Amino acid sequence: MSVRIYVEGGGNTGALKSECRHGFAEFFAKFLPRGKQPRIIACGSRNEALDDFRTALRKHRDEHVVLLVDAEAPVASGQALWAHLNQRDGWVPPAGATEDNTHLMVQCMESWFLADPEELASYFGQGFQASALPRNPNIEAISKQDVFRSLENATRQTRTKGVYSKGGHSFAILARIDPVKVRGASPHADRLAVTILRLAS
Repeated sequence: MSVRIYVEGGGNTGALKSECRHGFAEFFAKFLPRGKQPRIIACGSRNEALDDFRTALRKHRDEHVVLLVDAEAPVASGQALWAHLNQRDGWVPPAGATEDNTHLMVQCMESWFLADPEELASYFGQGFQASALPRNPNIEAISKQDVFRSLENATRQTRTKGVYSKGGHSFAILARIDPVKVRGASPHADRLAVTILRLAS
């Protein structure tokens, strides 16, 4: 059975949504068997991702439908994901939505980048300041604001890529980072990988 992942990201342009799909596809390709890749649907905003997920649950009953959005804030230990989404966003799970087909990037997609500072340094090249990145190995505990601030500070002096920007760099970095490192630093990312591997088997 095929897997469809409705992911927050890609903004409102076709080009950026294409970059989003490519970034996630490359990330998953590093640990999923050939021919078992999920279909990535870049939805734009988190609310658009929820709407598309809700529609897909009705229309694609013969496929595994997955929602993947930023947590935007810390997720309390042991807290159900829909409880977090309800508390933060007022979201109510659509019919057919479960904890198993709902996943969070904690606290945001860029948090994953902090798990692989070597690849960040390789991507940005000369002038990258790794010392500006947070030293906390628990990337899920680093606030979204601190994640973005640290990426901006670390890239301020880079010669070719310039200061980090979500639209300009995020999905190219996602395509390059090591999922093993991300899974080791983020329990929620590991949960996503375990789920997708199980669905692909």
